[in-house]
Amino acid sequence: LDSGVPKEASSFVTILLHRYKIKQFTMKAAIRKSTFGGVTLFSKTQPEPNFSPSKNSNEVLVKVKSAAINPVDYKLPRFVIGPVFGLDFSGIVEEIGDNVTNFKVGDAVYGHAHGSLAEKAVSSANKIAKKTDDLTFSEAAALPVAYVTALQGLRLGKVTEGSSVLIIGASGGCGIAAIQLAKAMGAKRIIAICSGKNSQLVKETGATEVVDYTNESELQSFFATNKESIQCVYDAATGSGHGEKYTNASMSLLLKDVGEYVQLNGSAKVWTKGVVLKKLPKHQHLILTDMNTADLEEVSLLLKKINAKPLMNIMPFTEEGLKEGFDLLKSRRAKGKIVFDI
Repeated sequence: LDSGVPKEASSFVTILLHRYKIKQFTMKAAIRKSTFGGVTLFSKTQPEPNFSPSKNSNEVLVKVKSAAINPVDYKLPRFVIGPVFGLDFSGIVEEIGDNVTNFKVGDAVYGHAHGSLAEKAVSSANKIAKKTDDLTFSEAAALPVAYVTALQGLRLGKVTEGSSVLIIGASGGCGIAAIQLAKAMGAKRIIAICSGKNSQLVKETGATEVVDYTNESELQSFFATNKESIQCVYDAATGSGHGEKYTNASMSLLLKDVGEYVQLNGSAKVWTKGVVLKKLPKHQHLILTDMNTADLEEVSLLLKKINAKPLMNIMPFTEEGLKEGFDLLKSRRAKGKIVFDI
C-alpha cells in the first residue's frame, strides 16, 4: 500500500486517498492544536466536513461568511468541543438534509455550529435562523451565543416593561447584548457595572446608570444603597476566571420574593449545585443556553425594534488575525464581540 506514497502521508486515510487518487477537499480553519484546546493553529488543509443528505438528515451544510468567538472556545478541551474552533456563524446554505423543510440551498442564515471558525460548517436546522436584510453577515455572526444567552437570562430574570436590571461585566460581548435586549424589552432602569473608561460606551448602548468597579468606594456605595431594589441581576463577570465574586452582594439587591439573580459562569461547586443537583438557592440561576430558531429570530426583532446593532471587533481570517483575536478575547478587555470575516 505504501508504494509511491509521500513521506508526509501519515494517516491511513491519507495513504488511501493518495493511492487511489481520490480528491480530498480542504478548507481554511482554526484548529485546536492541543488536547485542552488553548493553542490555536491556522490551517489551510483541514478536511471539509463530510455531509450526506440522508445521514445528516436534520442538518445543513453552510459556506461560512463570518464567525465569532466566545470564552468557551478556549476554555473547553478538544475532546469535548471538537478540533475546530467556533460556535457562532453566519453564511449561505450549500446543502440540506433530507428532513429539512424550513431552509433551502442559497438561504443566508446565522446560528450555532460546532467548528464554525472555518470555511464550511455543519449545523442542526433547529439551531439556525434566516438572516434578515438589515443585518450584515458580520453582525449576524455576532448574535447567537451572546444574544440568545442574554435573551434567555433576562427571561429567567422576569424582565418586563418598567423593570430594573443590573448588568455586571457590562462592556463585554455578553454584557452589551444584555443592555441592548433589556432596553428592547422595556426595562426602565439599566445599571451597568464596568470599568469607568467604558462608561460612555455602555451609556450609548442603553445603560441609564454606570458603576465603576475599579472605584471601590463607588462600588460599595452602590451595593449599600440599592438593597431590595433590582428585579434582575445579570452577572457576566462572576466565575469568569479572574476572581470576580458578585453573587452574595447581588442577592441582597433583589426585590423581595420576586427578584432574580442570573449568572453565566461559576465555580465547580456552583456548576455541580446548579446543573447536576439542581439545588441552587431560590432566585439564583445558572444559565445553560438553549440555542433555537425562535430565539434567534426574537433577538433579531428586538434589536430592530430599538434600531441597535451588535458592537464588534472585526478581524481578518489569517494566522495573524486569529492570534490578535484570541489574545484580545483572553485579555477580557474586548468591547463587544470578536468576529472574523471568512
